[in-house]
Amino acid sequence: MSKTTTRPLLTFSICAYNQEKFIREAVEAAFAQTYSPLEIILSDDCSSDRTFEIMRGMADAYQGPHRLILNRNSTNLGLAGHSNRIVELTHGELLVGAAGDDISFPNRVEMIYQAWEHCGRRAMGIQSGFVTIDESGAVSEDSASCAVTETVSFREEKPALESFVRTLRPDILGAAFTCSPVTYSTFGPLPGALIHEDTVAALRALCLGSLMFMNSALIKRRIHGNNLFSRRHELADTRAAVDRQEDRMILDARNRRMMYDAFLADLKVAREKQLIGDDQWIRLQDACLYYRRVFDCQVQYGTAGIARKLQILLCARRDRADSRILKWMLLRLIPAPLFRSMKAMLNSTRLAIKTIVRKCSLGGSNA
Repeated sequence: MSKTTTRPLLTFSICAYNQEKFIREAVEAAFAQTYSPLEIILSDDCSSDRTFEIMRGMADAYQGPHRLILNRNSTNLGLAGHSNRIVELTHGELLVGAAGDDISFPNRVEMIYQAWEHCGRRAMGIQSGFVTIDESGAVSEDSASCAVTETVSFREEKPALESFVRTLRPDILGAAFTCSPVTYSTFGPLPGALIHEDTVAALRALCLGSLMFMNSALIKRRIHGNNLFSRRHELADTRAAVDRQEDRMILDARNRRMMYDAFLADLKVAREKQLIGDDQWIRLQDACLYYRRVFDCQVQYGTAGIARKLQILLCARRDRADSRILKWMLLRLIPAPLFRSMKAMLNSTRLAIKTIVRKCSLGGSNA
């Protein structure tokens, strides 16, 4: 019997939405995967641009060895809803996902399979390295060292659930994360409005098994203006940029509050299915409720008046909120218009100083 027929069917999915500028490269990378047997799901979340038309044209012209499934949602389901739909279409034993603006290396699925076999298929989630690229496809300087390595190493981890809930470590990045569909059949669909679906997927994986990590970069993750989390930590140097950044911070707190709601729901299922014990459930529930409370304070803080802000700040201190969140709140006791103007001016000054230092450094090196 040939090697191909003894291997399990795996699934590679492209999850796309309004990415006509990048989708062709993403689909070409899917078609170039060296692993077999492989099914490829090209799924569009009711894009308003030509994303689906490009995907459909490429699917019609495809003559390669992989099985293709083409899907277009009749309505926009959002990130979690779209993930749920892709899982419904999945027949493989692992689901390797990519966004419509990222580019996977040809050996991505093959290396993920090797990692899975390395741990005796215990891993319910597999995280690889990644390279960051910009809108044009150029590799960013800070990730150039993460290129594919000749010596690939695998590391299996199973951190305590309590540790993961409190620290969200080890870090999981959805663009480079693979999960077993068993995580969905056990816990059900993801909540429709969920944004941090990768972190929830990791928690589910840890309830069922272990996580596998490899040092090699297997995907190019593209950062550009339309990314869901792009420029969240930018040095905003105009009032408009500061306004956008502050709004994103509140939105992020709201999304993290929702993530802990999803944690609670999944951990309740884990208890019902006897994946965790009653004592462990109580500890995990307390931790999730604590962090949910902290992020709820941050959400309320954004639109509260000074009296309410002081009340929320005192509650956060009493709950021993993270020092970074307390600092965030203290700075924003200043009226919002004044604080945002001051932040823009300070950041503009910092950028100007950085520019001067850089020019001086280049001048010195050229001398």
